[in-house]
Amino acid sequence: MDTTDLKCFIKVYKNKNLTKSAKELFITQQALSRIISNFEKEIGAPLFDRNSRGVTPTELGKYIYSRAEDLIKQFDDFVEDINNKVKAEKRKLKVGFSPGTLQVLGAREVLEQSKECLGIDILISEYSDTSCEANILNGCLDIAFTVNPRNKIDFSFYSLIKDDLVAVVNKNHPIAYKRTIDFKDLKNQKLILLDDTFRMQLVVMEHFKKAGFNPDIYSRCSHDLKIVYDFVTLNKGIFIFVNSLTHIETYNEIISIPITIPTAFWDIGFLVKKDTKINHTMKLFMNYFLNKYDKDMIK
Repeated sequence: MDTTDLKCFIKVYKNKNLTKSAKELFITQQALSRIISNFEKEIGAPLFDRNSRGVTPTELGKYIYSRAEDLIKQFDDFVEDINNKVKAEKRKLKVGFSPGTLQVLGAREVLEQSKECLGIDILISEYSDTSCEANILNGCLDIAFTVNPRNKIDFSFYSLIKDDLVAVVNKNHPIAYKRTIDFKDLKNQKLILLDDTFRMQLVVMEHFKKAGFNPDIYSRCSHDLKIVYDFVTLNKGIFIFVNSLTHIETYNEIISIPITIPTAFWDIGFLVKKDTKINHTMKLFMNYFLNKYDKDMIK
């Protein structure tokens, strides 16, 4: 016995006619007769009395009908509930954000636009740049919004936003009078850099090498910018950072100077595991922002 047998039985019971029921079920009368006969054999008793005018339910048929509709409704509700849960799961994304990226993209837009406009529930986690990469590779994240790791073997990267680098310096520092600087200006200067969990350091160290010197590092920092700005306020070193993330308005003793090297920039975007099949939900989310920033959309 299955739900198809019960649905056919209910249809015949209501119509009291095999021909009419078969048409409404979009099957032949012979097929419907076979389904009802097999159903009766399985139960071990007739459910209908046949005559020239149609069929009449037996007492057992009446009893089964009294229970069958509720069973079918419960089953249909159960199937619908499962389908809704499956659809909901398919509309969830686990997205990792590295430091500063959610601030640039806008947490409110990520959550509200994703839910209200795209119908996607975003599960947000914040990790360092390198931890975003690790969690993409181990499957804990569907997508990461992070700095370009420049690793085409393990990842596919979709650049979204590029921002210039700046040097945060004390106003009394000798280079503070410059309107712009390049990396050669930083030779023989005490420097404050981000630690190696930040992929921006690959770019910074590459440009020190191009400038022909090894940096004189006073300190490496992780996430506590207050300590960094305190170091700069005390004139302990020059801090290299990202323009849009440099909020020093409340510090009267320090300024930021643009680093004018075309190849030295903070490159952030979507990161997925190499050769990952980008499903409909991922594509919907990524294309919303790629389109917003006038980037090529994923087809």
